[in-house]
Amino acid sequence: MTQIFPILTTCPICENEFEIIQLASTNQMGSPDLDLRPPEMARSTMDTWTHECPKCGYVASDFNQTPEITPEFVEKDEYKSCDDLNFKSHQSEIFYRQYMISNDNEEKFYSLLHCAWACDDVNDEKNSLLMRNKCLDYIDFLKASDDMMLVKADLMRRSNHFDELVKEYSTKSFENDIYNRICDFQIEKALKKDNGCYAIEDI
Repeated sequence: MTQIFPILTTCPICENEFEIIQLASTNQMGSPDLDLRPPEMARSTMDTWTHECPKCGYVASDFNQTPEITPEFVEKDEYKSCDDLNFKSHQSEIFYRQYMISNDNEEKFYSLLHCAWACDDVNDEKNSLLMRNKCLDYIDFLKASDDMMLVKADLMRRSNHFDELVKEYSTKSFENDIYNRICDFQIEKALKKDNGCYAIEDI
């Protein structure tokens, strides 16, 4: 069960006070997607992960943290227009602006990944593809792990890097058998030029 509650917060950029919805708890039933997007009910809580000031447009997961930007940054045309990407949903814009604000590679990566998920939800295929390609620019900066190697494979397949995926992953092996099965599954789908969304339970 998902539990949410409203709280008052203050924007550290423009000092506007406004209400946000805070996520207290949620649950997951089923398996995550191969890019780690959680199943329901957590899947539908993205609007609580990052918030936007309705006055100046500053976005953050935590408005109590010191901003990494100046007030002038949120006034830039590039910020307001999300680099002229014309997203189909406001939720996509929020995550993309979080990516634009952050100076941390890990936060940039997850902001882009969450943006891709938000694009998926409104069938914004063009920007979904672009966000996954941008994720690939940052994933090698993250801490190396088997999980992230498999997330990278899914990002490559979902962004149509089929030949590159097959070349990079055909010789890889993992100690965990399910990881090897996921790897084989990704290669199989890449050989078929299949860029669809799959969950662990599909394997």
